[in-house]
Amino acid sequence: MHVDADLCGGSIVVTGHHGAEAELSLRADSAAGIRQWFHFRVRGARGRHVELTIHDAGEAMHPDAFHGYRALASYDLERWFRVPTHFDGRRLVLQHRPEHDTVHYSYFAAYPLDRLAALLSVVDRSPRARVLPIGASVEGRPIHIIVLGEEHPGKPRLWITGRQHPGETMGSWFVEGALVRLLAEDDLVTDTLLHEAVVYVVPIVNPDGSTRGNFRTNAAGRDLNREWQAPSDELSPEVASVRSAMEQAGVDLFLDVHGDEHADVAFAIGCAGNPGYSERLYELERRFTRSLARRDGGFSSELDYGADDPGKGDLRIGNNWVGERFDCLSMTIEMPFKEGPSGFGPDRAAELGRSSLEAVLESLGALR
Repeated sequence: MHVDADLCGGSIVVTGHHGAEAELSLRADSAAGIRQWFHFRVRGARGRHVELTIHDAGEAMHPDAFHGYRALASYDLERWFRVPTHFDGRRLVLQHRPEHDTVHYSYFAAYPLDRLAALLSVVDRSPRARVLPIGASVEGRPIHIIVLGEEHPGKPRLWITGRQHPGETMGSWFVEGALVRLLAEDDLVTDTLLHEAVVYVVPIVNPDGSTRGNFRTNAAGRDLNREWQAPSDELSPEVASVRSAMEQAGVDLFLDVHGDEHADVAFAIGCAGNPGYSERLYELERRFTRSLARRDGGFSSELDYGADDPGKGDLRIGNNWVGERFDCLSMTIEMPFKEGPSGFGPDRAAELGRSSLEAVLESLGALR
C-alpha cells in the first residue's frame, strides 16, 4: 500500500506505514500555521481493510468539527461516498475496504483545477457566456470571471464567488451546479434570469491555495475573506481583481459561497451590523433565505452566526464590504462539511447551486 498527497489540492504528511495501516498528520497551509484540510491518495489496497490514522487531528483549527463527521472517498474524483470515521478528541481514524486499486480520501470532496479548466472550456463554447481573465494570483495563476447574459444599462448585476477559502471545496461544486443550469437552454428559470439580469461568476477566487492544498489561505498566507476592505496588490491581488471588476460593473446581489465546519445544514449570513444596514436589506435577506429554504430541505433560513452589534460589521469580510459599498443584497452561503440529515456531499452542493438560482429570480424584482 502506498499513501501520497502528490495531487492538485493534496495535503497530508505520512509519518508511518505498516501493511494496510498508515500514520498521518495534517499539513499546515503553505504560508500559515492553519491545519484542517486533508486530501490524499491510497494505492495498492484493493480488498484490504485499510486503517488511516491522522494522529494530530486534535490540534486542527477546528478539532471539535471532527465529532460526528465522516470523511469522503472516491475512486474517480467524480462519485464520492462517506467512510467510517472515528474521532477520540486527538486522533481521526478512517477505516475502509477499497474496491479498486486507487482511492482518494478528502475532508470534503476534492475539486481539482483541471475539473475547473474542463468546465471553463464548456462555458466558453456556450453562446450564453464568455470567460474573461480579470487578474492574477500571487503566483500568477489567472483569476477568471464568467459573464452570462447581455450587459445593458439598468439590468441588475448578480455576482457569485467561490473558494476564497480553498479547502471549502463545496463552493466549487455549488458554482458548477449553478453554471450548468445557467447554460441550459431549455430552463425557464435561467432563460428568464439571463433575459432580465447579468450574472457574473468567479468560480475560484483562490487558485494558489486550491492548488497547494491549503485550507484557508492564499500563497502569501492571507485569508482572502479578511482582505476586502484594503486588498494588497502584492499579498491579496485576487481580492483586488474581483473588487475592481465589481466597481466597473456594479453589484445588485452578491452570493459568496463557503463551508462551515460545525453545522450539519446549509445556511446564509447577511450584513446585519453594517453601518448602512437598513430595513430594506433585512427584508431582502429574509425574502431570499426563505425562498431558498422552500426549495431545498437541507438549507435553513433560521441558522446564522448572530448579528454583529449595530455599526460594527467587519468590513474586511467579502459579503459585508460588498453589501456596504453597493447597498445591496449581499450574503455568505455556508454549506456543511458534515453529511447532516440531508446526506450532504458534492451532489447536494451542486443541487443547492441550482436551486439558489430560483431564489435569486424570486428576489430580482425587489433588489432596488
